Amino acid sequence: MNITEMQDYICSIQKFAKKNTLEHTKAYLKLLGNPCKDAKIIHVAGTNGKGSVCNYLRVLLAEHGYSTGMFVSPHLVDMRERILLDGEMVSREQFIEAFNRVKETVDTALSGACAAEEQKENVELHHPTFFEFLFLMAMVVFEKQKPDYIILETGMGGRLDATNVFDKPQLTIITEIGLDHCQYLGDTKEQIAYEKAGIIKPGVPLVYVEREKTVSEVLSQTAERCGSRIFAVDKTRTSNVNINHKSIDFSYKSSYYNNVSCTLPTRALYQVENAAVALTAFEVLLMPEQIQPVKLQKAVRSMHWAGRMEEIASDVYVDGAHNEDGIKAFLESVASVPGDQKKLLLFSAVSDKEYEDMIRLVEASGLFETYIIAGIADERGLSGEQIIRCFTQTSGRDIYLCESVQEAYKKALELKKDGVLYIAGSLYLAGEIKALLKEETK
Repeated sequence: MNITEMQDYICSIQKFAKKNTLEHTKAYLKLLGNPCKDAKIIHVAGTNGKGSVCNYLRVLLAEHGYSTGMFVSPHLVDMRERILLDGEMVSREQFIEAFNRVKETVDTALSGACAAEEQKENVELHHPTFFEFLFLMAMVVFEKQKPDYIILETGMGGRLDATNVFDKPQLTIITEIGLDHCQYLGDTKEQIAYEKAGIIKPGVPLVYVEREKTVSEVLSQTAERCGSRIFAVDKTRTSNVNINHKSIDFSYKSSYYNNVSCTLPTRALYQVENAAVALTAFEVLLMPEQIQPVKLQKAVRSMHWAGRMEEIASDVYVDGAHNEDGIKAFLESVASVPGDQKKLLLFSAVSDKEYEDMIRLVEASGLFETYIIAGIADERGLSGEQIIRCFTQTSGRDIYLCESVQEAYKKALELKKDGVLYIAGSLYLAGEIKALLKEETK
């Protein structure tokens, strides 16, 4: 198979493979030779912000001379974005090599050639899931490249996530907890926190976002039972937040250096918290003498994360906000930007998200004069007609329905003029926009 056929094969897995146990993932890792069993693992879970925290940690480590491997999701344009070496997606050759290694192992296992050994451990082998297959590929890549640290972002949950197979990571991190994937993780934030807390390991430090008392209690009590030191990140970790046109200045309360002045190259206000989480985690991870404040500042200033209030053209911003808490953070960021330019929103959503609640928040904010609506070309995507019916507070607002994301983006640029265009509602939408721009560049 060529790389396109390989990626098509991985995408097709979702149609036939069902969720497997952690013992199943561990069994496949054993068949692969237990890659990365002695690696320094940083494990990150949460509802919103975990990808950004992973990337902040990566640049902090890089600035201090450490190499990294990073497994994150989802990808926006290219599947290789999920497996990163020092911030760069793996090469085509590395992807192909890892795919072939995992596919051969799976084919051998399913043929029965190694069934006897696994049956002794009461593990019945099935085909790995989409996420599990890519995780196994990442471990193959990282085993060969041997980065100093491996940063693993959980997929949906934590306790039963395929990444939760290492007994002694260096550090665990849990970002903001919100209501998302409720059909799998629970109907309350406390239930979801319980699932995320499943990554906490005995004696391994935990860094977590502290917002709601009941949620924090789930995380801290789990950590205490595990004998893990806890480091809560709340609003007192940052101060003097100053929002500029395209950057944010703030002070970080360091554990070692009092206040460190930092600048983020973004207008996403929520990234202040994410940066504080990563900075706290970094100070837990290393000894004080290994950390230089000037390098902390340089790392934070250089961080870029695609699809998170990313400026893709002049005054055109793509944000991956795709649930209620994410939309709240997105709207807070939009409202905080100085200036009175006209604001437009290109919006779409997928069917398994609380899109009606997201639209209600968008309309209640009163931030946008114009809405451009489009359906997403994915089986989970809603049609533009389904979305536009949810917009009820349209008095004094222009609203346009477009047949495709491409048509919607073109229409939005025509309408923008001297205004600011925001694109939000789904990571799939962000991916389609990024892919569209990539094709236009070609």
